[in-house]
Amino acid sequence: MAKIDLKNRKILYELDVNSRQSFQSIAKKVGLSKDAVIYRIKNLQEAGIIKGFHTVLDNGKLGFIPFRLYLRLQNTTPEKEQELIDYFMQQKEVIWLMSIEGEYSIGLATYVKSIKEMNDFWKKLFSRYRNYIDKRWLTIYTRVAYYPRAFFIGAKQNSAEFVCFTQPDELDVAELELGILKLLSQNSRLPVIEIAKKLKITPKTVSKKIKELEKNKIIAGYRTMFDLEKLGYQYFKVHINVKDMDEKKEKMIKSFLRQHPNIVYDNEILGGYDLEIEIQVPSLNDLRKVLNEMKEQFPGIIKNYTYMLFYKEHKYVFFPV
Repeated sequence: MAKIDLKNRKILYELDVNSRQSFQSIAKKVGLSKDAVIYRIKNLQEAGIIKGFHTVLDNGKLGFIPFRLYLRLQNTTPEKEQELIDYFMQQKEVIWLMSIEGEYSIGLATYVKSIKEMNDFWKKLFSRYRNYIDKRWLTIYTRVAYYPRAFFIGAKQNSAEFVCFTQPDELDVAELELGILKLLSQNSRLPVIEIAKKLKITPKTVSKKIKELEKNKIIAGYRTMFDLEKLGYQYFKVHINVKDMDEKKEKMIKSFLRQHPNIVYDNEILGGYDLEIEIQVPSLNDLRKVLNEMKEQFPGIIKNYTYMLFYKEHKYVFFPV
């Protein structure tokens, strides 16, 4: 685990809130000079703590259907498991890929334009690896909210929410805008002037188009990929069933989830559990503390829960390229 001082934690938090903001903006917020911020971010990248910057897109507004697939493997070797990971890495439909400890071995998310596309993806996967798959669970995301990691700065509660993975509702997005989204999805800090050069348009046009994409909430936000292990955190997925869920209970629970500093994702899943949340904490004992907080806040509501450890993130992009 790397030793990270408070200034670096503040920088990491600001990059998680908005990874596209300027060095000058970050410097003002953390109380450092612009050059000091640039130097520190460079060191964090070289140390592998910052793995990359990406743009979060609401691909529902681009007409994509987001599926989630969990797989439990059988009869595998480390080499075969790596082969399967490499296979998923190469599939353009796969936008998120994770190795899991627990009930399942691999988790992934796909973006497709139709059920036929997903069926083709499914058949291709099982034609190659059916004998190595013991159990599978396919669901559809209907809504996902993510929260900046307030625990980086020791905050008592989170103060921001960004919504992505909404239900398909295709907007009219031209090829030019799609070109901008493809570039930004891979590097949210890509300068306007570089985008302009790649697309052979003016920087002014790029800036205007990005503002329009933000206004239409096609761009949901700008985040940073971290090596959580180097920061001393573990990544848990928790599935919860709730007793007699109604609108009032859901509103209360959602408020708790939005504010908790260690809850980073709230997933709404068609075919999933009543609640599916993602929690990042230093240890399993800290996970228990978060779950006990929920039990104390909502006595008698939580019926049961299970959890898995997401121990290695292989792929995380928001545009199928």
